[in-house]
Amino acid sequence: MSLGLSLTAFGGRAVTSHSESANQFVKTAAKALASAKSVRLSGTIRVSGGSETLDLVLFSNGDFEGSLTLQGYPVHLIVLDATDYYKAPAAWWRKALGLSTTTAKEIAPYWVKAPKSAFAAIGNSFKIAALASSLRATSGLTIVGHEKIEGQSAVGVKSSQGGVLWIATSGAQYPISEVKAGSGGGSLTFSGWDSFALPTAPKGALSP
Repeated sequence: MSLGLSLTAFGGRAVTSHSESANQFVKTAAKALASAKSVRLSGTIRVSGGSETLDLVLFSNGDFEGSLTLQGYPVHLIVLDATDYYKAPAAWWRKALGLSTTTAKEIAPYWVKAPKSAFAAIGNSFKIAALASSLRATSGLTIVGHEKIEGQSAVGVKSSQGGVLWIATSGAQYPISEVKAGSGGGSLTFSGWDSFALPTAPKGALSP
């Protein structure tokens, strides 16, 4: 079920005269990301057979909420420390868990509690701490330019694998967006830093 989301693909080993400055920008961005209380992560990720969209709010405690496409279907989810909740069309429930058509149609209008083990890879993909760690693991980076990205002054840092991470050059110097062409790539935007309230469990959720 993993979307393959990882900023480690942004890393590389190319060495240039800009490498120290580029490394410092990424180190600062990783620190800012790790200290954030919340952030909205939205965009697309290329996967085998197409692409998947996501629009999620991540929290420093590991919780997140929002929507994404899984196996071609739109899925809404709230992932809390104790329990995960999913709301999805009947077709996804049939495909993901092999439920009967009747059961899938019955639960489709509702939020459904799910055991952690059922979709563990999804939760692991969207943790602020994990994304920050993947940034720290990058090396051999190159500055490719300065532009206005999402209305903010930013520096672009590119890896030998082709991914470009745009980082704010003022304030907390948060990551703004990450773009990578080709297989496994996509375009992700970070926004709304520290402006979201922690999610709560939906009322009336069905138990498995």
